[in-house]
Amino acid sequence: MKILFCNIAFMKYYRGIMPGVDEPVNLCVRTKDMSQVQEQFNFSSCFLEDKETCLGYFSAKSAGGSKAGQVHIEKISGVSPSDDFAENVLVVWCAKKEGNDNRMVVVGWYKNATVYRYYQEAIFGEGEDEFHQLYNIVAETENCVLLPVGERSRYTRWNIPKKKGANGPAFGFGPSTAWYAEEEKAQDFVRDLVKRIDEYDGDNLMYKELD
Repeated sequence: MKILFCNIAFMKYYRGIMPGVDEPVNLCVRTKDMSQVQEQFNFSSCFLEDKETCLGYFSAKSAGGSKAGQVHIEKISGVSPSDDFAENVLVVWCAKKEGNDNRMVVVGWYKNATVYRYYQEAIFGEGEDEFHQLYNIVAETENCVLLPVGERSRYTRWNIPKKKGANGPAFGFGPSTAWYAEEEKAQDFVRDLVKRIDEYDGDNLMYKELD
């Protein structure tokens, strides 16, 4: 199946930064200006081409900073090196959990997503209210789920491995912000996780009303 794991900052709601309520922690890219944390809007529904969608962002690092960062979508099953985007991808959003245990967990997912090789830009508003949003993944809102913070802490359900040395997992995230789950040894883990995602019937934090 087509699947992509993306490492982003940890937030509760991903509907924009709300001081004292929801601020990004464990950033993948260091910045002093928190407004530049683009994934802060990953679960903020908007209209794009007359469809209610979520615009997802993760940092696609460029080699040496000389070229525009790209997602290596050719590593996704069935996608060609010449393709500019991949369709019908399950995108699993992951983040380093709050606290000191250094765990990475699933925070949510997009089903049937389109993953772009290069960043796209959406422009909202006009004049002084004009806002530019970068994204490299898009999915219809009805296919997006954001797990409640407490649910994310269920270790046996939502923990994501990080590739380590001889004493650690042989698969999982390395230094990159993307994991394509290509390793043969990862397939049992991926299959079990997809089953949990398909069977999930708990709360979707996207629909929580915020004060």
